[in-house]
Amino acid sequence: MMQSYTRGSTLSRQLRQLGLTALLVGGATVAAQAQTLNYTAFAAQNVAGTFTDLAATGTVITTTSTDDANSAAQPIGFNFSYNGATFSQFVLNTNGLIRLGADAPSAANLFAQYENGQATGVDPVSSTAAADVNLLMPFNFDLESGTGTGGAEYRVTTTGTAPNQVCTIQWKNVRDKTGGSSAQYDNFTFQVKLYQTTNYIEFVYGTATPATTGTDIARYPTVGIKGSGSASGQDVLANKTSSAAAWSTTTFITGQYGTSTHNYRRTAGPDPGRTYRFRTALPNDASVAAIYTYGEIATPAALPHAVRTVITNVGTTARTNLVATLNVTGANTFTDTKTIATLAAGASTTVTFASYPATLAVGTNTVTVSLPADDNTANNTASYGQVVTTNRISYTDPNGTFDGSVGVGQPGGALAAKYTLSAATTISDVVLNFSASTFASTNYQVVLYDATGTGGIPGNILYTSPTQNRTAAASTPTIAIPNVQVPAAFYIGVKELDNNPSLNYQTEDPLRTATYYYSLDGATAWTSVNNTSLRTRLAIEFGTITPGCTAPTAVAVSNLTTTTATITFTPAASGSTSYQIVYGPIGFNPATSGTTVTATTSPVTLTGLASSSAYQVYVRSTCTTSGFSLFTAAVGFTTACDPTVAVTGFPYSLNFDTLPTGQLLPCGVTVLDANADGATWAISKAAPNSGVNSMRYTSSFPTSPVANDWFFTPPLATTAGTRYQLAFRYRGEGIANSPSTYIEKLEVKSGTAATAAGMTNTLYTNNNITNTSYQLANGASTPAVAVLQPAAGNQFIGFHAISDANQGNLYVDDLSISTVLATSEVLMRAITVFPNPSTTGVFDLEIHGANAKGALDVTVTNTLGQRVYTGSARDNYTNTLDLSTLAAGIYHLQVRTGDQYLTRQVSIVK
Repeated sequence: MMQSYTRGSTLSRQLRQLGLTALLVGGATVAAQAQTLNYTAFAAQNVAGTFTDLAATGTVITTTSTDDANSAAQPIGFNFSYNGATFSQFVLNTNGLIRLGADAPSAANLFAQYENGQATGVDPVSSTAAADVNLLMPFNFDLESGTGTGGAEYRVTTTGTAPNQVCTIQWKNVRDKTGGSSAQYDNFTFQVKLYQTTNYIEFVYGTATPATTGTDIARYPTVGIKGSGSASGQDVLANKTSSAAAWSTTTFITGQYGTSTHNYRRTAGPDPGRTYRFRTALPNDASVAAIYTYGEIATPAALPHAVRTVITNVGTTARTNLVATLNVTGANTFTDTKTIATLAAGASTTVTFASYPATLAVGTNTVTVSLPADDNTANNTASYGQVVTTNRISYTDPNGTFDGSVGVGQPGGALAAKYTLSAATTISDVVLNFSASTFASTNYQVVLYDATGTGGIPGNILYTSPTQNRTAAASTPTIAIPNVQVPAAFYIGVKELDNNPSLNYQTEDPLRTATYYYSLDGATAWTSVNNTSLRTRLAIEFGTITPGCTAPTAVAVSNLTTTTATITFTPAASGSTSYQIVYGPIGFNPATSGTTVTATTSPVTLTGLASSSAYQVYVRSTCTTSGFSLFTAAVGFTTACDPTVAVTGFPYSLNFDTLPTGQLLPCGVTVLDANADGATWAISKAAPNSGVNSMRYTSSFPTSPVANDWFFTPPLATTAGTRYQLAFRYRGEGIANSPSTYIEKLEVKSGTAATAAGMTNTLYTNNNITNTSYQLANGASTPAVAVLQPAAGNQFIGFHAISDANQGNLYVDDLSISTVLATSEVLMRAITVFPNPSTTGVFDLEIHGANAKGALDVTVTNTLGQRVYTGSARDNYTNTLDLSTLAAGIYHLQVRTGDQYLTRQVSIVK
């Protein structure tokens, strides 16, 4: 499971449960001057094996105590080379480590202290004591005698014949001591094995019996080997970020631990025989570290496809002109070679082979990547199974096994996998592979996203399935998808609604980049799983549908009026009987919403459109056989302006940037030169607050009379009993951020007619405008904008310049009007959101004068009531509310402090 419990820094000794947001690959290093260890993280292996208890074999190692004690020097039985020296003895420490040589480490209480309430210990990795070198740490923790018969026992034996002897050192029936957290194992047995000649080191683990008292919780041991220091290259540490993950997920790092160690807990002990192998680096040792391809590949939907591989130089010398060979055998044959000009010691490179042909034969392939033989031929070749189908796609290797199961571990969290095909396609179903679960019932959803998020991360939600349920038994459900069209690059996500879904995975190390992501709310703040130490190739499969006909082409829009538009297109050459024209607001999903018009030919006239409104239109063919073609790309258009049509949708915003063709003012905006002096309000490009335009009253200085000039909004269709909050930006004339030499005056009124006489309700008055940078006027500003609570019908808002004679210019920009539901008048006046609607999904959340004692809680829900964003905001600050990954639509923003809250609608119109 991907929910991880990670340790805090060693300085604070604080434990924090951070979830995946804190899963960072360990490996922070400390500068030191010491020789490089002759073992590397690249060469380390995590493999399944066999555990054999020493029982009565060998010699018991005596200690003065089973709690914090060092033994006398013990014989290895042969010479063992490590860290540039040769050793024939070792000293055992009861806390799960040995020091090679005849001398003991610096202290008996040698263990890292990562918990409040834990006994004081000395961290063996970071310790700079001269005695804390050449350490082998299979399970270093504050250990004591376990509950098994006879208590703790330490034993050593040397078996085999020279030059292939093996020294086995065993800790038996030990347990982690209760400290700040409960003990997790009642008894545990594990071994260190030293191999003659090869100088390999193995940590081999037996069954860990879970503790029966206390709390199941994450704890943080040290596992690995140390040479002369803790800098990069001087140690190799086993890193397991998730305490609940299988031990098969452990990876290896060098340096010091970051936010996790080898995290463990009672519910996820080692599989018997789990082995961590540390190998000495060889001069010439190149490795096929990973193959990136499909385990199931659809022909032709997933073609062309290029296999990639990661080649790592785990040797000690640089390699030049290294040839990597791809061989595909089975139902299809394909070969390609690539030459790596140079590869430094310890470096990795990703090689992309030539693409497969445009079609493949259905059947089973074996994908093999190989390197020339070198000092270690065991890692020169890797293979990947591949099933070629007509309509199935999956990353999972059919010849592999699952190494564990994952989930975000938080309601609302989601895992997502990216797929990139050659063209848009249609998804018919998704198959998930779940392991057995400890939960009797788990609810989840399948979510499809496009890849329009920043940097190609999950963006807009294309489809969300009905709630699915899985029981505790392992299962492979097929979730039907109603033929949803996805672009060439898209994501399939699994969103958990209550419990961890336990989605199976295969280990892929290194994990292919820009492919697997997680989010704590399933909509925002997506983070790459590569930023964790988990290497999870998710067990997701999906089906595609090949349309029975092609889509129309050359879609265009013309003859725009206030309520109509003409759509033209070039029909498909054959295979279609009619066409569907689907239109809706900017950002809508044609597969699930919009208005559909059926036609047999082009052109088609759309009627009943709203004036001065932005739309998108898609067209697809109805196939003669059955079904539909893919949709064409969206084509946008905006209807002509009808200034008499009232605004009915709130929030409403006006930034003066969009002007109807041939007009000087935004649709529905009017001006009144009440004093007939020829100087009035007009669009200006001189000093906008945002975008390219603002509204400016231009004085006829130096002979201007007292200003008496209005501009009015379009009619606003208001509802009785509803409160509306106006906000806008304003400034005077002058050099920005310097006081103006003029004093401007402005009043804002509302009324039932766009005339001076019709403006009967004063909302705002400011008779001392000297600022030359834009300031915000809203319910919390000084002066404040009053709340508008009119009767049902049409209302207008008028901005009235009333400056004295011979003053300067006055600017207004970024006007917004939103409905407000609040339990607090203070919050209602204090909070403003702009721009609203937003074309990017990013809003300024202005909070001034909320009198909040701390951070305010921010929650955004969609129209179904699902939470899509959670965060916090500061009082007396312009906070950024980033909803850019959400789909276009209406959302409900709630800002809460204590028991008081405010709710407003926010709109995204991508």
